[in-house]
Amino acid sequence: MDKAKQAAQATKAGAVKGVQAVNSVWKDFHAFISRGNVIDLAVGIIIGGAFTAIVTSFVTDIISPVIALATQSQLDQSFIIFRCPPATPGCRDLPISLRYNTTTQAHSAGAVTWNWGNFLMTIINFILTAIILFFLLKVYTAAFIRKKVEDPKTKECPYCTKDIPIKATRCPECTGIIEAVHAAPAGSVTIEFDKSR
Repeated sequence: MDKAKQAAQATKAGAVKGVQAVNSVWKDFHAFISRGNVIDLAVGIIIGGAFTAIVTSFVTDIISPVIALATQSQLDQSFIIFRCPPATPGCRDLPISLRYNTTTQAHSAGAVTWNWGNFLMTIINFILTAIILFFLLKVYTAAFIRKKVEDPKTKECPYCTKDIPIKATRCPECTGIIEAVHAAPAGSVTIEFDKSR
């Protein structure tokens, strides 16, 4: 009977420790999620995803058609055939009307292509995203992040121009007595020199 009670108590103690461990992990997780940085990061990721879609659309729908005027095809469909499919060995020599118009057509026929247009679009997309994010970050820091002005910890001795602690009443370098003038504006000081030396 003693062994059964001991086993029950050991099981209960183990269960209590397990529940405490789970509670501790839950509290740590809750504190982590509740911090402002995690929430800011989540909002930033969501806005970044939406922003990337806007920049991609700008490149695909605005910039790519302008470049297509020079390349005679949409930028994302500009490619070079490296190897023709086995069924059409001379695919590069075909008339324009019989050539592959898209990378999808070339790939489905078995051709190996170099998709330089799609790569160029990705580079343009990256550069535009980086430039826009750089300027948005500059605007954000200028508007919302203010440099904290710290209270000065030292002041200059008016006689010897050495830095001394702000609360000092006597300069350790020139032994000048420095007293704050109560009626004068903030920051004014008077100096009296020790004449006994």
